[in-house]
Amino acid sequence: MEPMNWKTCYTEASPFERTALWTLAITFFLIFVGGLVRVSGAGLGCPDWPRCFGLWVPPFTADAVPPPYDPAEFNVINTWMEYFNRLVGLLVGLFILLTFVRAIRFFRSDPTVFGGAAGALLLVLFQGWLGGQVVRSGLEGWMISVHMVVAVLILNVLLFTVYRSMRQRLQIVLPADARTRLSGWLVALILVTLLQIVLGTQIREALSEISASYVTLPRGEWIEQVGLADQVHRAASWLILGLSLAFYAAVRKRRIDGALRELAALNNSAVLLQIVLGAGLVYLALPPALQLFHLGIAAFMTSIQFLALLFVRHATTRA
Repeated sequence: MEPMNWKTCYTEASPFERTALWTLAITFFLIFVGGLVRVSGAGLGCPDWPRCFGLWVPPFTADAVPPPYDPAEFNVINTWMEYFNRLVGLLVGLFILLTFVRAIRFFRSDPTVFGGAAGALLLVLFQGWLGGQVVRSGLEGWMISVHMVVAVLILNVLLFTVYRSMRQRLQIVLPADARTRLSGWLVALILVTLLQIVLGTQIREALSEISASYVTLPRGEWIEQVGLADQVHRAASWLILGLSLAFYAAVRKRRIDGALRELAALNNSAVLLQIVLGAGLVYLALPPALQLFHLGIAAFMTSIQFLALLFVRHATTRA
């Protein structure tokens, strides 16, 4: 089978597939924007939900803050950053709704595609409700973790839906003995990566508490106060690297070229970049820009790994 041409796959995509692909891209952008809100401390830039300071469009000055809200709590940058996050979230919701509407035609011909689009729609509705609960809780740590995990889940449900509709053009050929072994490496890799994301959100919340409790402690020393979660997070990063390299080695050993090898190499690059960013966070006093990219790449990694798993599980085999 000839190597896969990603550009051709897009140019030959149906209107539904293009809509779903754009929805996928905007969802990833939302995760990036949400990370920006979190690392900048703008999560409570709007103290209420779904409105912001009781308004559908927030004010630009403290003087315009209506009662009973305290103008002293108003920060124009934080408020508009959180409001922009909500607008992007609304855009994602509309795109997922459009994806669902266009998936209705698959209701009989391919119920799995319809089910994936319906699942994404239900998840984004739940995510919208959960976002309101996060604000009302005052950014409770465990709720932020759930919010992040649901965002990653939405991303990958959309990815599955797109893959399912394009599976005839995305199918690869594997040696008969490769599917089980490669699937095992990928499942382990995905599970540990998800654990890393959860630990990362917990560490971020611990850092917020440390910064509030130890106001005189230098920023560069905050990470030392986190404890076991940080130690497990660091150790797991090397486990992810080992699993990623093992998967790549298994692909090369079986002389598998094309899309799967490209994804394996891309995952290796992402893992190595994450380790470098993690070291930068520790030794450069937790710069917010590195925190943002660390979070965004983690979400991207889950999609690389999940797409690779879809390729493996739906591949045709050769002797």
